[in-house]
Amino acid sequence: MKGVLNKEYAIARQRKRSHIYRLKRRTFEVLKSIQTFSLKRPEAVLDIGAADGLMLNRMKEIFPDTTCVGIEYASDLISCNDSENVHLIRGDALVLPFKDNVFDVVTATAIIEHVSDPIQLVHETFRILRKNGIIVITTPHPFWERIATHIGHLNEEEHNELITLRKLISLFKKAGFEIVNAEQFMISPIGMPFELPVEKMLKLCRLDFLLLNQIIVGRK
Repeated sequence: MKGVLNKEYAIARQRKRSHIYRLKRRTFEVLKSIQTFSLKRPEAVLDIGAADGLMLNRMKEIFPDTTCVGIEYASDLISCNDSENVHLIRGDALVLPFKDNVFDVVTATAIIEHVSDPIQLVHETFRILRKNGIIVITTPHPFWERIATHIGHLNEEEHNELITLRKLISLFKKAGFEIVNAEQFMISPIGMPFELPVEKMLKLCRLDFLLLNQIIVGRK
């Protein structure tokens, strides 16, 4: 898997404005998706590519009775989480170490672009989800990600494949998911005043191609 991160990434997520904002915004979108599209309060949630577990910690605050589990490839990042309320384990996103039909929600933010076999990841999430469970995936928009790479904001080798929303929809359908939401979000990589109303207006004006990230939600 490309783009495996280390403790420097965990430090940046608590100190660097762009990293703090991206974590906050992705967490907001994931929680909104769970609250909107999950048919019941989740009993068990899995976060794939959980990194230092900060997003999972926030989920546990919102859903205190939910079992929150994260899987992360980098052991350095796992060691950065000292919360006793979430469970982080080391593992491979393409071979999830769980039985079938055990989770109500699976999330994977900014991870599918790093794996060598995206359809395998989607199939694995389908396998471990219970009936009517949902998967929430976010990934950068390929065009804007290439721009960020070109200007030196990102290293090209960090990503295995940049994936469009159209391709994500296709992957989800092939795996057996019903698509319940697919859209773009995030107008600024560091945040801005009134960003949510501005993004809503852009979508109404069919200018959502200007938004930097993509989110897709599927139901089993």
